[in-house]
Amino acid sequence: MAKSTNIKRIAVLLCCTACSLIMGFCYTYSIIQPFIMEHFFIDSSAASLPYTIFLAVFVVGNYIGGAMQKKANIKIVLLIGYLLMTTGVFTTSLLPSEMPYAMWITYGGLLGIGDGMVYNVILATVQKWFPDRKGLVTGVTLAALGISATILSPLCSSWLSNYGFDGMFRIISAIFIVVAVFGIITIKSPPYDYMAGFKTVGAVGVSTHQCVTARDCFAAKEYYMLTLILFCTVPAYILLSAIFVSYGETRGVDQALAVTGVSVASLIQVAGRFIVPAFSDKFGRKKALIMCFAITITAVILLVFSKSLLYVLCFWLLSFAYGGTSATTPPMVTDYLGSKNAGFVVSLTMIGSGIASLGTSVVSKIASIPTSFILAGITAGVGIVTTLLLPGPAPAKPHR
Repeated sequence: MAKSTNIKRIAVLLCCTACSLIMGFCYTYSIIQPFIMEHFFIDSSAASLPYTIFLAVFVVGNYIGGAMQKKANIKIVLLIGYLLMTTGVFTTSLLPSEMPYAMWITYGGLLGIGDGMVYNVILATVQKWFPDRKGLVTGVTLAALGISATILSPLCSSWLSNYGFDGMFRIISAIFIVVAVFGIITIKSPPYDYMAGFKTVGAVGVSTHQCVTARDCFAAKEYYMLTLILFCTVPAYILLSAIFVSYGETRGVDQALAVTGVSVASLIQVAGRFIVPAFSDKFGRKKALIMCFAITITAVILLVFSKSLLYVLCFWLLSFAYGGTSATTPPMVTDYLGSKNAGFVVSLTMIGSGIASLGTSVVSKIASIPTSFILAGITAGVGIVTTLLLPGPAPAKPHR
């Protein structure tokens, strides 16, 4: 590879990483939730609904972003995505106290779709520029997303205390605008024939596909297995992250420890997003995912009786596992289904995580919180079994 080409792709990676630094705003929701309850005079269950909708709609945004990249320049996709994000956050700041349901549209809908679109573009772009280091660059990019939560958690807490519910959301919308301008200017796709001769050695074998359309994906059994795996990665972390602060009060966690717990959890999620995919590049995706599922099951078992610091530790374990699986599943999907239309293909498998997000919300309202965690642990066990059943070993180090 020419030195100038390598410099170009490193520059794109740095730009995508920089843009990811605001994408973790959604992970501050447990800090924002008490203020939502106060602003709209609603209980914890109702206040968590916009976040649940966001997680489900995020998958829709991923699909839209992936589909649009087939026909439109990624700068157009970024522009639309950032506009939706900014509009969603700003209009949330304008909502009166008698309209809590409007957050389903502003935060859950507009922010969710926009965030999903931008996320898809960033993820697909770095994988296209680095087909030889998919796990590593995905980890780096998504680690930045985790760092954003670490940065934004104490800032949002401070802004909420000083400027209130509406002031905090307006500050975030201004930040989105600045990052949007930078991202649209700097992020670009590689040339059409970029690294056209690259081949991944030691890949998954005869089951590997080069999927371009939805029909191609639906014809491959690996698609359904990968979608189920993404389903299994979600429930435990999503269940706890939405109620970490409010439920933590019943487990002896005060406000200061809760804020610290969220901030540190973001750092640990960053570590997971970087360490696990890098591990998967060397030792295989399947081993990496099984490790994360095992950590999830351990944390869920501990949650049944955890209090105070142990409760926070469980959140950290789930954050590491969720971060690791989030960064490892996209390259795993393209390992099995091909990277020619990476953004679109990955978005189709994320249907699994969208269904899991909605399902987790429904189950948490029907069952008690401890029962919900037990079911989440069982789901992680299903994830281990499905990963083991995937054909062939996941790719190890790629070679030219």
